Amino acid sequence: MIYRQYLFRNRLPLLNRGLDAYALRQRTIAKNIANVTTPDYKPEKVKFEELFNKAMTSTTGEVTNEKHIPIGTNVGDNDVNPMVTVPEVPQPELYSSGESHVSIDKEMAELAQNQIRYRFAARTVKSYFQGMQNAITGLKY
Repeated sequence: MIYRQYLFRNRLPLLNRGLDAYALRQRTIAKNIANVTTPDYKPEKVKFEELFNKAMTSTTGEVTNEKHIPIGTNVGDNDVNPMVTVPEVPQPELYSSGESHVSIDKEMAELAQNQIRYRFAARTVKSYFQGMQNAITGLKY
């Protein structure tokens, strides 16, 4: 039963959250590109990797008694969800980006990078299920 918990509760949700974050980022970048000529539009960004890295590197202590003071945050990798933010436009980009503050070159580069990450995560999920199938059937493809 420990294997089932590792395979379906620990590893698979992490891969699915990554796919969800990349899909949300794809929609957000597409929205930014669609509003490139809209006056006073502020581009949105998706934060996921920063939050995930912060949760993974935070130190937590183990509470063995109810009188112990908890150390660190109890945020695990299962509690990290992507979120859309509207960051401030840096002053040098404020004048070069025009009225909408959207840099089409920057957005297209982020779109290509996000597409590569999504494909990698999708292939990882595919190979995960392919490995499960090979373990069940005993066949190798």
